[in-house]
Amino acid sequence: MGFVREALHWHGLTGRGRFALAVIPVAGLVAAQTQAPPLSIAGAGISLVSALAIMLFFGHARRRLRAMGWSGKWMWALVVPLLSLILVIVMLARRTRPEAAPGPFNRGGRALVWGLVALMASRALWAPFIIPTGSMSPTLQPGDYVLATRRFAAPRRGDVVIFRHPVSGQDFLKRVIGLPGDTVQMRDGLVILNGTPVPQATAPDWTEPYRATAMGTRPLCVTPVIEGDICSKLAAIETLPGGPSYTVLDVGGMATDFTALVEIPEGFAFVLGDNRDNSLDSRIAQSAGGVGLVPVAAVAGRVRLVLYSREGRDGRVLRTVE
Repeated sequence: MGFVREALHWHGLTGRGRFALAVIPVAGLVAAQTQAPPLSIAGAGISLVSALAIMLFFGHARRRLRAMGWSGKWMWALVVPLLSLILVIVMLARRTRPEAAPGPFNRGGRALVWGLVALMASRALWAPFIIPTGSMSPTLQPGDYVLATRRFAAPRRGDVVIFRHPVSGQDFLKRVIGLPGDTVQMRDGLVILNGTPVPQATAPDWTEPYRATAMGTRPLCVTPVIEGDICSKLAAIETLPGGPSYTVLDVGGMATDFTALVEIPEGFAFVLGDNRDNSLDSRIAQSAGGVGLVPVAAVAGRVRLVLYSREGRDGRVLRTVE
């Protein structure tokens, strides 16, 4: 506990050995966090431990700099890639100066560090994702940087959820249409939920540039186009019973516009992409590259917010997801 108390007491001094103890966990935990499945229990645990490790690291870094006779302001170089590695090596190599004495510190600077620690700890509850394809357009568009929150309850009809593909292990984002006990069927592009068509209201056509996504896929369009042209799709506002209204897209007759009647068993959900003719979802078997019925246990979280578009698309800043 003395090691932790020292990290919280920025007035003191830290030797090379104790500083090394603060350095070792940081690199390993940060690397582990990038490998852990987002919003998983393992990922949440790593986020919390990483937050503690960062708190200890910056606290002892401030004390170590003073022990070397340096200004504590050098601590901010530790957040700069590459420069931070060089500075850590120097801090581990240089001896403590005999005349070193504790010095004042900026309380605002410590508050910033604790804010960073709180942000890292909060990653146990949320995770960011980049949307690579247009399967959820126009709700989520290629290049959108979105925020998803951890799931603590069963998904609801209409939620846009993130889940791990049962076979490939890839992260997928789709909309929940059917829940355990529901029956779902597609007829001529319409969702038949529990024997009743889900209502759609015609909306203005939706357009986007015809170009490749980050995964190399290109959108389907109502009429053939070439690179750089405008790709048009038919749009409609779909409203789930007891759920939200959202825009769905269509380019005309497709094989997936008609499916067999599916009764959803306990522990599973039926999901669809809003861009109906550009989506590998529950209409398509896992063996054919789709996701089939999704185990509820595989649903990690719900997409809540579009933070911004990395492709500079208009109207994509702090946009809530319906």
